[in-house]
Amino acid sequence: MKKILALIGVIIAFPASADPWSGKTKIRWLYPSTGGYAFSTQDYQNTELSSCDSGTRFLISIDHPNYNAMVSSLIMAFASDKEVNINIDGEKGKSCSPTINRMFVYK
Repeated sequence: MKKILALIGVIIAFPASADPWSGKTKIRWLYPSTGGYAFSTQDYQNTELSSCDSGTRFLISIDHPNYNAMVSSLIMAFASDKEVNINIDGEKGKSCSPTINRMFVYK
């Protein structure tokens, strides 16, 4: 019984890290670079994962398997002032431009 309680305590103390979603937000700026496509969110910040631009800078990595589709969707959302909901890769830890896994674009 003590072992079970100890295991439960460890699980509660160290929850599995999840990849957070931003919720609906707009894009403030876009910045294409050799490493991918950086952008800043208008209504969302996550200083636990993003250390630049007050936690609003993120990146679509050039190595992402859906890079072209994601960048095209991001440019379209920015140009038409649409909201997006991004999923940030929380497994890599804090960086200036944490990468995103996937996203929604809202009408």
